[in-house]
Amino acid sequence: MTLRQLVLDARERLIHAGIRPELAALDAELLAREALGWDRARFLAERNDPAPGGFGARYEQAIGRRERREPVPYITGTREFWGLELEVCPDVLIPRPETELIVEEALQSSVDSRQSSGHSPRIADIGTGSGCLAIALAREFPASRITATDISHPALAVARRNAARHGVADRISFVQTSYLSAIDGPFALIVSNPPYVPAVSAPGLTPEVREYEPGIAVFGGADGLEGLREVFSQAAPRLAPEGWLMVEFGYGQDEIIGRLIAEHPSLSLVKIREDLQGIPRTAVVRKTS
Repeated sequence: MTLRQLVLDARERLIHAGIRPELAALDAELLAREALGWDRARFLAERNDPAPGGFGARYEQAIGRRERREPVPYITGTREFWGLELEVCPDVLIPRPETELIVEEALQSSVDSRQSSGHSPRIADIGTGSGCLAIALAREFPASRITATDISHPALAVARRNAARHGVADRISFVQTSYLSAIDGPFALIVSNPPYVPAVSAPGLTPEVREYEPGIAVFGGADGLEGLREVFSQAAPRLAPEGWLMVEFGYGQDEIIGRLIAEHPSLSLVKIREDLQGIPRTAVVRKTS
């Protein structure tokens, strides 16, 4: 049987498992290329040839996992974020493209001018998970010193490996703690992608999220706001004067975000960024006093 036919058959299996047809086609091909170790150009050139020896067993295992709705990054073991290939596994949340908005906003802030002026800005990443934000910021701000926290020891182990992989481990201190507990400021920049999904929303989530991603990184209490409240509460006293805070939040939470920030007189909401779907997603906050 040709590679093309095997991939088409896998696509049908994934559709039957409840995966959208367009995504099923992408996943079936990606997992085939992963099993083959080929890039897309070679796959397209040779897809009408018979499958190489040993491919069938490897591919069957991967498709079986995807049929059970395991996310593709957990099957392949990697996910790209900000152009960086990161190790991911069920110990960490899978980095999303919308989280890159935080990096974009950090680059537009005065943190960049502080660095160019010879300063070494201190940055904190609350709930680092895979380390995606801390590592991206370390790469973009080579003079910075970063403290990355997480309550999960296994998550921190993944983040440390990712930092070493990208040559920034010497500038990131990984600390197992809740938010910024026992961490002293001041920080020029604090970033966070905290858990913000309401627990009551769990039944409506896709199986990929509900059954595979770490609940501690997904759910922010009954109303989804526990993590956000904690971030604002702990960040406010630890930001340097004129320091920046950038936080991701969930669908429909943009109005209440403003109210949560207003509870802290030293913080001022500068703007809210929308993601590519036009959904308000990132709060850009500054310490004003």
